[in-house]
Amino acid sequence: MNPATFNATHRLYKTGVMRTVNCKQAKTGPGNGSQALAYFKAIKTCLDRAWPKQVAASGARFRSPGLVVWGGSVNTPCGGGVGRAFYCPTTHTIYMESPSIISFYRQNPTFGRMVGTFTMAHEYAHAVQWMTGLGQAYTKLRYDASAAGALQLSRRLELQASCLGNVFLGANRTSYGITGYAYQMWLYDVNNSGDRPPYPRDHGSTTNHGAWSRAAFQSRNPASCNTWSVSPARVS
Repeated sequence: MNPATFNATHRLYKTGVMRTVNCKQAKTGPGNGSQALAYFKAIKTCLDRAWPKQVAASGARFRSPGLVVWGGSVNTPCGGGVGRAFYCPTTHTIYMESPSIISFYRQNPTFGRMVGTFTMAHEYAHAVQWMTGLGQAYTKLRYDASAAGALQLSRRLELQASCLGNVFLGANRTSYGITGYAYQMWLYDVNNSGDRPPYPRDHGSTTNHGAWSRAAFQSRNPASCNTWSVSPARVS
């Protein structure tokens, strides 16, 4: 099967609604480096409980990713990171950048919690993409793509990660407390995340990011996250 068909018809989309694991938000927010580490570890524990069933149902083997929380800069086989979180397939590890989340939390604790929670769920979803072969197929597709084509493929990958991350958040919205003001802060974050000049168009517009995120939060189903079979306009 060619990689485009593999990603567009993946069994992950047929695994059904994700069940809640009754994930509860850590009582102490990410107010400093050690608190951020504990906060992200708590979210990861929930993600480690939520995704195995979905991954196994897709025919893949679940492997819990590693987690490194860093500040300043970090060097990995996937390159360095400055001011951003990322997942490295080579090490199967999530690298969570903490200073920006700490800054958000100190300005607005609820917003900081929601940004940190969504970011962790998004990066974990990249790990799911590589567990299930979606990430490897993406890499193959990029090999022969033009510059514009590679950017579109990147947007399909990133929008899917945000979508899958929000499947988890939607499934645990009640126990985690994504209601009321926290819901408004989550909504603000997902509606305002995406590509902004002068950065490359590699993550998707804020409009499309919000659309995929909201749909997944409501459905709690990976079926809402097939970014590989839709028109270019929906991943612009």
